Amino acid sequence: MKNNFLGDLEWCDPIKPAAFAATTPLEDPSVLLELGCHIDHEGFDLNEIEQLYYKQQGIALTHDPTLYKDGGGITGATAIIQPWCIQKQVNTNTSLIVDHSQFVYRFPIAGAAREQIESYIPQRPELARLLSTNFKCGLDLCIDVVVDGRVEPVVHIEWDYDSYRGLFCDRHVVEESVRDMDYDTIINAILHYNKLARKNKVDAFVQADTRSQLLFGHKSYKLIPTL
Repeated sequence: MKNNFLGDLEWCDPIKPAAFAATTPLEDPSVLLELGCHIDHEGFDLNEIEQLYYKQQGIALTHDPTLYKDGGGITGATAIIQPWCIQKQVNTNTSLIVDHSQFVYRFPIAGAAREQIESYIPQRPELARLLSTNFKCGLDLCIDVVVDGRVEPVVHIEWDYDSYRGLFCDRHVVEESVRDMDYDTIINAILHYNKLARKNKVDAFVQADTRSQLLFGHKSYKLIPTL
């Protein structure tokens, strides 16, 4: 799909997961006493044990070395990641760049897999973390612009949902806003704001919220805690 300002874009549909929980137990549960079980408190990064249960369930995972939050450190993130907006070609007249754009998911561990973990909690109490998470999914979109050799942020959103329906509805709102974006009005307003924000040392999260409000009418981060 052509966009006058972002170049040649392809908006992908979210793939509804076949399963909304990891229920299949591990063949070798002894790893529950050895591997990391830290939980990414705000994001979607999966620890080593969660990854094993997801793979045992047949859930496809993606490792992104550039994406990390609470649980991933500098090693990147392993999560359920699906592409959303793919920028096939940049419009050189506007130099707007899609830095990243994706759908993300997190599932609970339930059924026989949950019972397996419960049996090891007396030996390793922190495993209870793995049983305290719920389903959530999210939209993640980041757009930048290159101006005189400098990269300027345009918008970055991370919106979480406790239902697949919420994600599916809001992705259309975002896509329409991006397609209908008035470059001269919105981008120039954001660039002017960025200049003032740097001058006045405005908090980074306040800046992100302001840019997102200008473009989408909502704040930048709408996060659901993992625990």
